[in-house]
Amino acid sequence: MTYVFVYGTLKRGFWNHGYLADCEFIGTGHLVDKYPMIVDKSSAIPFLLNCKGSGHQVEGEIYKVSNETLSNLDRLEGYPGWYNRTDLPIHITSDPNRRQPYTIDCLVYILDYHEDEIQNSKFYSNYDHSHLTERS
Repeated sequence: MTYVFVYGTLKRGFWNHGYLADCEFIGTGHLVDKYPMIVDKSSAIPFLLNCKGSGHQVEGEIYKVSNETLSNLDRLEGYPGWYNRTDLPIHITSDPNRRQPYTIDCLVYILDYHEDEIQNSKFYSNYDHSHLTERS
């Protein structure tokens, strides 16, 4: 089993959450380090960019997934080739089974970027349904 941190359309209430329907929900939390998350205006899809130190401590959900689910997520996210997958420390702030916050390493899908891609981009700390109404 593997822990995965999701920050966009795989979260509860979004169209790709079905990929995680049979997985154990661990809790909510945020990246320990700051990373830029941008949202594509035409598709309303968020992208976490591999630029540690910029942006925000992005918020998301943590799931325990099987190898089969991880393979399905890889196909969805275009790994390898589009997204990279890396272990990042996640601070879990809400876990129904534990009283105190704690930190664990989780797999996170993240994009390499080019400097010109983030020059005029707005960085977000959380992806929610308001991004769907901001589409161009």
